[in-house]
Amino acid sequence: MQATHTRLTPAQQTQVFAEWNSLPHGRITTHQGAAHVFTASLTELEAWYYAAGGTITQQPAGHGVTKWTLTSTVNHRPGQPLLVHALALNTDLIDDFCHPAVAA
Repeated sequence: MQATHTRLTPAQQTQVFAEWNSLPHGRITTHQGAAHVFTASLTELEAWYYAAGGTITQQPAGHGVTKWTLTSTVNHRPGQPLLVHALALNTDLIDDFCHPAVAA
């Protein structure tokens, strides 16, 4: 009997990565070839940064709210694209350890 090999979707690869690293998350989904992870706070996004590295950006998301996004890859190079999102008040600060990753 011949074995069939099924490739994991970006969301499935990210789910494995999250479980392996005990990373917090809400929804994990695949959209346009990348895994998107939705977290509940900057603290949770920071945990993903500690595990996966990458670049962090921020943009306005409504009155007094900022959307932070970590862009990285699952399993590092040449892994699947990974975007981790967190909403926060625009007065909330990211951990100093993450500052080098924050794009200006």
